[in-house]
Amino acid sequence: AMRILDLEADLRRAINGDGFVAFYQPIVRLSDRSVVGHEALLRWSHSSSGLLTPASFVNVGENSSLIEEVDWLVYAQVADRIAHTSGGYISVNVSPRHFRDSAFADRLLRLLEKAKADPRRLRIEITEVALLEEAPRVLNMLKHLRGHGVLAQLDDFGTGFSALSYLHRFPIECLKIDQSFIAGLGSETRVESEAVVRAIQALAGSLGIHTVAEGIENVHQQRLVRELGCTLGQGYLYGRPLPELVEGVQVEEILVG
Repeated sequence: AMRILDLEADLRRAINGDGFVAFYQPIVRLSDRSVVGHEALLRWSHSSSGLLTPASFVNVGENSSLIEEVDWLVYAQVADRIAHTSGGYISVNVSPRHFRDSAFADRLLRLLEKAKADPRRLRIEITEVALLEEAPRVLNMLKHLRGHGVLAQLDDFGTGFSALSYLHRFPIECLKIDQSFIAGLGSETRVESEAVVRAIQALAGSLGIHTVAEGIENVHQQRLVRELGCTLGQGYLYGRPLPELVEGVQVEEILVG
């Protein structure tokens, strides 16, 4: 209990300082490894524990409602990064809790406007849980954001149970195939993983949706996902999350209206 209280106090201090930062992991076109975008990932530069990932503190932050403030700090950093760079998109993770606030979409758009950031270069990553819990509200928000150029991606696709019944109703631009299926391509579950990836590719293709294979760690997995029809990938093979955008490689824009 004391450890949790200390961590919560540290969270409050970090919010008022500059302890939370966005790290960026590249998303590449598999055919030539050109970078088309980045995913912004939250990191906490803790004064005594070093660099922490969300798994170390997100539960404490959610229980105290501080994590929403942290999210907005990261969104502001991403907006500023978009305003001062050119090229591909940056995606941010949006928790279902944000969709419980009817003002979320307008607040995000105002943030982009204030930073003079092109909304077409921002993607929001949501989970199937958001589609299930807040379907009518999420639908209206996603349509509103899309009307201003901000597109939505469905994260960890294939691990939930709601998306197949909702997917055709929502303006989803991309499905991110969960890394568990990519890891399974090189294990004893290869047959099952291949079947799932093929099914996701077929579904995405029929709806005109992009796919990103998450968690690619070696060239063998890269070759397999390309053979299965994936065109975009993300994982340690292409780079670990870094505080700066990947430079020195070709950057392609994917700005879908």
